[in-house]
Amino acid sequence: MFIAALLSSLALASGNAADYGLPCFYAEKGAGGSLEYAEHCARPAGESVAFRPDVLARMDFAGDGLSPATANGSWHWVRPDGYAVAVVTFDNGADDFEAGLTRGPWPGGMAYYDKQLNRVLATPYDWVDRFSGGLAAVCKGCRLERTPDGEHSYVVGGEWGAIDRQGRLVLPLRPDAASLHGDVEAARAAAGSALR
Repeated sequence: MFIAALLSSLALASGNAADYGLPCFYAEKGAGGSLEYAEHCARPAGESVAFRPDVLARMDFAGDGLSPATANGSWHWVRPDGYAVAVVTFDNGADDFEAGLTRGPWPGGMAYYDKQLNRVLATPYDWVDRFSGGLAAVCKGCRLERTPDGEHSYVVGGEWGAIDRQGRLVLPLRPDAASLHGDVEAARAAAGSALR
């Protein structure tokens, strides 16, 4: 038993392609932003994935020190040390950082991650928008649906509210997302006026 576990650990550390059963696309150094495909690229690792060491060495870590990659059906931001966080797909890529944060799933709902990929705010919500003016719209009980052509997704159903950067619900949940939009914009305008 011990010898089998030891051999398995050595095989994983070696980066043997057979140990990494997930295919991926990743931004390769010198490829000008295009994505390269690797058949045996990653393997599940807890809440995320681990990338094969030789693929990780070929990734382009831009000025912010992160590289985008797909694996296991999700976009990820990846650090040079191999730590990766699954994030929301936005505009056919990894969710951009807005106000220093990106969004992704976690076992309890959706979370926000900083540029070091630390989970800085974990929420119980099924969807979270980006922060703007200190607020983000959130929903409970909503779901993603695909457009008929399958190219885009949108969020439908559920109850909608807004949180501040500490995760406090500052605009209560309601079934009408359209009415929330006006209240969020009014709250952002009021906060902007208070700062002047």
